[in-house]
Amino acid sequence: MRLSGFAGWMRVALAGGTTTLAVLGAAPARAHAETPDDAAFVAAFGEVCIPKRLSYRGTLALAEELGWRPVVTGDNAEYDRFITHAADLLASEVAEDPDLYQGSGGAWFTRQIGGRSHLLTVSYLLTGVMDTMGCHLYDLGAAAPLDPEAVTRLLGQPIAYTTDGGDPFYAVDPAVLVTTVWGPPPDLPRTLDTYLTFIPEGSEVAAKTGFTGLTLKFSTSLPDRAEFEQ
Repeated sequence: MRLSGFAGWMRVALAGGTTTLAVLGAAPARAHAETPDDAAFVAAFGEVCIPKRLSYRGTLALAEELGWRPVVTGDNAEYDRFITHAADLLASEVAEDPDLYQGSGGAWFTRQIGGRSHLLTVSYLLTGVMDTMGCHLYDLGAAAPLDPEAVTRLLGQPIAYTTDGGDPFYAVDPAVLVTTVWGPPPDLPRTLDTYLTFIPEGSEVAAKTGFTGLTLKFSTSLPDRAEFEQ
């Protein structure tokens, strides 16, 4: 399996930073997997992740206004395992280079989309190189990839590459994962690449990612640290 084509995605913190993925055990099994609603999933991402993307606190407030509710430990065992997994990954990364990392934090939310529960994380990572805010939407019950055209329309940006296209450099067995990447959208200043990834049940990378299903995410370079110094 060739990993270099999606190395950027594989270094994304599941909580929004730059955590290296590590094997921490298999992803939890799922009783009911569903085909995602492309339009609803992408619309939900756009309405919560785009408008306040230059502000961590602003995005948290917007999420609650849109009906996202904080995850309550004990309500969903699958979510609890995944959130713990993400926190462990970030802690491991920070421990490897404590001089680089200067602060981090995040919040997890859940909401029904199309009658099914989805997971959202909004997070920030402060480093000596760049301060970023990450916004990730998950459908852990998805049983199929999402049509990337819906994301192309949202961003107004063509696809940069995909792991299931014709370029052998990026090619990955779709039984392992399917990832589509868009470059920084001109209409969203400071926003970096956007990643849409589907990991099927039984994938060998599920043990590393801590989940199977669908995720859509991007990170934005924060203009300053003022909101973290109040």
